[in-house]
Amino acid sequence: MPAQQHRYRATVLVLGDLGRSPRMLNHALALAEDGAAVSLAGYHETPVDGSVLNHPRIRIYRIRSLRRAPEGTPRFWFLLVTALRSACLFFESLWVLLLRTPRPDAVLVQNPPTIPTLLAAWIAARMRRSLFIVDWHNFGYSMLSPRLDPAHFVVQLAKSWEGWLGRKADAHFCVSQAMRQILVDNFGLVAPIVLYDKPRELLPLLPVHERSALARNVLSRAGLTLPCGTALAVCPTSWSADEDMDLLLEGLERWDSQAPSSPLLRLMVLITGRGPLRLEFEQRLSQLSWRRVLPHTAFFDPADYRELLRAAHIGFSLHRSSSGVDLPMKIMDLFGARTPASVLDYGPCLAEQIQSGQTALTFRDSHEFAQRIDELLQGFPDDPQVLERMQRNIEASFPETWLQAWQRDAAPVFQLVSGPA
Repeated sequence: MPAQQHRYRATVLVLGDLGRSPRMLNHALALAEDGAAVSLAGYHETPVDGSVLNHPRIRIYRIRSLRRAPEGTPRFWFLLVTALRSACLFFESLWVLLLRTPRPDAVLVQNPPTIPTLLAAWIAARMRRSLFIVDWHNFGYSMLSPRLDPAHFVVQLAKSWEGWLGRKADAHFCVSQAMRQILVDNFGLVAPIVLYDKPRELLPLLPVHERSALARNVLSRAGLTLPCGTALAVCPTSWSADEDMDLLLEGLERWDSQAPSSPLLRLMVLITGRGPLRLEFEQRLSQLSWRRVLPHTAFFDPADYRELLRAAHIGFSLHRSSSGVDLPMKIMDLFGARTPASVLDYGPCLAEQIQSGQTALTFRDSHEFAQRIDELLQGFPDDPQVLERMQRNIEASFPETWLQAWQRDAAPVFQLVSGPA
């Protein structure tokens, strides 16, 4: 099908950094491959994957990123800054959706953020007679809880607002069965579709003993060196409040101070990404001195990031869900690279995607985290039987890409507006 032709038009709205919204980029790619002309609107602070940026059917529309209230801001100023920021983003989002983008047949919006995203998308969809679709990653009201008490009237008002706007949508996607149950029971939504995160691509399994060489090659581009005999752990993070970086430091401190199973074993921990809490974390990190842990922060472009995940011996996920029912998307990137992980266990919904002991090891506190590092690296580097077994388990458990799952579970929704193929 020539690039200028399309079966339908879709607008994908992300009131967030496009470079840090892999699920919505995956949606845009899947829609484009399905023959849609895609308008992708959002912040453009970090590099967008080249497969999205250069796709002939995807056009990106920039929305300005306005500063959030800093961490530690008094509650009154937090609410005031948030309200002013939301009002500005509401009008800019409407301007983009109504005046800059071609009239879409469907508007797909990421939630959260809820305010003002859902309202802007709903108004635009109704004014342009488009299908209004919400992809639920989490709940906006639950993400207010770290800053405000869950019983605070603003949180309760946000919950009611989120449910009311959610019921205006024509279709819904969500990330877990547990989330679907809440959407049905608490919000009264009809038939939300569970669209699990999947790896965008399935990289060939790279054996453990070959990963160090690739790691040195990738790390050299960031000015880093992996010492001989050192295991590489990657901790993908967006540097936001829903990731427990305190627990990461506590667990690494405990592992560093305990008697080593192998006196020569050391661990380089590369914490990747950009986000609001990175600078504060780096300041804390500079004051630490460990014997066996070599911590670093770095940012990689999408292509190097995929190579890094494939080169890593293990991965860490410190995602702590504010709702308890969303799933850590970055784990899918690790699984796509066939890289075993140690994952913070914050609720039963993890079992929907992670087989504890088979594809990943879970932990609940710093003591268990240190234990999981030892278990994963047992026999490393000479006889890494645990890592090799888990790599094979991951390969067997995740044979499907995002696009394959999208075509099965999501494409039928867009066929309502696409007409005959």
